[in-house]
Amino acid sequence: MSQKEMRVVPRPPAEAIVLEPEAGKLALEGTDGPDTYRCGACKTRLMDKVGHMEVFHGEPFDAVKCPKCGKYNALPEDDHHHH
Repeated sequence: MSQKEMRVVPRPPAEAIVLEPEAGKLALEGTDGPDTYRCGACKTRLMDKVGHMEVFHGEPFDAVKCPKCGKYNALPEDDHHHH
């Protein structure tokens, strides 16, 4: 399992796809993926047990709003592997 910190980004434009999980919920929960993504500001878990296919080839999204601190998070730059 690897712990990855997301990048805190400014509020995305209105047309952006933003995942907004409720407090205590995850934006994305996989089944047996190797990665956990945390809020870049407060370290709250936002996505857990996810793999590359779930994050990059599932439902598309531009950012995740942390239910704890309200910051917007994007995937780390080095995680974008374009195939």
